Amino acid sequence: MPCFKGIAVSVHAESAPLPEYSVQKQSRVSRVQTYIPVPPAKIPKDSTSNKPEPSRFAISITLLTPGLPVPYSTPKPTPNDPYPRPQIVAGIPGASGERSNNNGVIGPYIPITKSENETIAAYIYFDGRAKEEVATLLRPGEETWVNSRWVQVPESEGGGLAEREFLFREVGLERWLNGLDLDGQDAAAKIERRRQRFEKRRRRRKQEGGSDEEFGGAHKSGTRDVLRYGADERSPVEKLSDDDGMSDSDSDDDDDAPPEAAGQIKVAMFRVLASGEIKRGEYSPQFDAHDDDESSEGGTKDINGGTEEADVDHTTSFAKPKTLDPKSISTQTVTGIDGPDKPYAVFTFFYRGERGFDLHPNTR
Repeated sequence: MPCFKGIAVSVHAESAPLPEYSVQKQSRVSRVQTYIPVPPAKIPKDSTSNKPEPSRFAISITLLTPGLPVPYSTPKPTPNDPYPRPQIVAGIPGASGERSNNNGVIGPYIPITKSENETIAAYIYFDGRAKEEVATLLRPGEETWVNSRWVQVPESEGGGLAEREFLFREVGLERWLNGLDLDGQDAAAKIERRRQRFEKRRRRRKQEGGSDEEFGGAHKSGTRDVLRYGADERSPVEKLSDDDGMSDSDSDDDDDAPPEAAGQIKVAMFRVLASGEIKRGEYSPQFDAHDDDESSEGGTKDINGGTEEADVDHTTSFAKPKTLDPKSISTQTVTGIDGPDKPYAVFTFFYRGERGFDLHPNTR
């Protein structure tokens, strides 16, 4: 991540992509996953209550096309490089009639039909829930932002359509220990087992005379399609090889599947033909305005008349509803290419609070 199979996906908070750690790719089943740290709650500059507010987040998705700058890949200017350039998406292999030589670059999404209407439908899931929070249609070469859930306001409150922005809410550690994130720990154990299996296969391949590059994360086209966002503003995007922070498993065993667990954001991609009429102002929300309201007020506790920070972790939550103009939304009917249980690609972000996040260099 953020680029995989011609799609760039990233989670943003505080106006920047969150750094990614321990990227894991499973080529055969088209899955990629990583860990992201949750920014702590902060007091807004214009706040009058001095009460920390949870961090809001948004998901950026771009269907990559040839010649497009890779989103957020431009380094910060430096005296030695005052006008840095972003990384550029490569051309489609063989499209020009010449042999592709795109080693080390990011490849575009390659359609499987000749239809101009082929695109990707993205379904976003939180914390292991079976029902998606949002479904959105991508437009080739355009960045799509998703930062809220559309909801229906009850008639008793005036009715109409509203949106609730995504946010990370702090929860007490005792709730976390009661089951919120234990599956996430299981996920870390599975990742370690996959890494060990990968190392064994790579050593065996070397002994048989093969190279790491033949075995590793390069596609048959020669493009390396996995990047990672780091915390270094001078080099915000890093190409991943199989030796620095990414393992690539060809297994499709159930043991390799990411758990449907609390503490994760999953984005499932399906190829579709968007040939239906675009309708504006027509939408039937799947959620009521007050679904998933939280009674928890954050991660502080009162001790001997004062307050101190409690041990906390996080879960996804939603801000208070804001009125949404129906004319600002549009929907379109699509025809699926991939089966409902066979997504084209799945991106999974496991999240942790910064204090509980292991930033050991070997996991970056």
